[in-house]
Amino acid sequence: MESESCMSDIRYVDSHAHIFSEEFREDFDAVINRIEESHIDRVIIICTRADEAREAMAFVKKNPERYQMAYGIHPEDVDLLSEEALKEVYDIVSDPLVSCVGEIGLDYYWEKEKKEAQKELFIRQIEIAREIDKPILVHSREAIQDTFDIMKEHRVKGVMHCFPGTKEMGMEFTKLGYYIALGGAVTFKNARHSKEVCAAVDPSFLLSETDCPYMAPVPLRGTRNEPSNIPYIVKVMADTRGITAAEMAEIIWNNYERLLHG
Repeated sequence: MESESCMSDIRYVDSHAHIFSEEFREDFDAVINRIEESHIDRVIIICTRADEAREAMAFVKKNPERYQMAYGIHPEDVDLLSEEALKEVYDIVSDPLVSCVGEIGLDYYWEKEKKEAQKELFIRQIEIAREIDKPILVHSREAIQDTFDIMKEHRVKGVMHCFPGTKEMGMEFTKLGYYIALGGAVTFKNARHSKEVCAAVDPSFLLSETDCPYMAPVPLRGTRNEPSNIPYIVKVMADTRGITAAEMAEIIWNNYERLLHG
């Protein structure tokens, strides 16, 4: 474990944080202070509603170096699919303050009866991302093969958020150029797949995330997650690969910069 002085030099990335959700309303300023104190120097704020996105844009504008943001229609909100809604997505994500389109994707856990509509929504938002030349942040739950097939056919730069698949599937995604983001689940005792993915895929495709307020890492499991918990996740990723947390964090930092600017 690195010394405290060494740890303070580490630059951390949270590539997926819902800090504008209701769970952070009461102590938002304290959460932001902990982000800065914990050296979480890059945070993508995920917005799933248009009003949330506009609020986040005003915040990001004040500190665009530390904070980036993304907006898209989540697959759970597939009933919102309409030309008007897609135009609104286009208008918002076209703004220079928005770095990515997401989170978008497929979720067959909650919406089993609406698979075709989800696929249409996913593809239409990928097309928007391609048109404006921005990465996608992809949610996939119990839909990994359909997700892969769509992302193979409609190829843009992007991230598999909270990657749910096997190491073999992870390597297939990275062969297509997609990044793999790992969160609190990689710290769980029974997280065999996440650790295998972390160990097996090319490290130049790995990212760290919290998906806060969900999935707090060990030793904080069961509490509200937040970006300042990223060091716990990076430490386990580093241990899994047999390197230091500082080395792992630097790899992730470089991957993140390449995702957005490379």
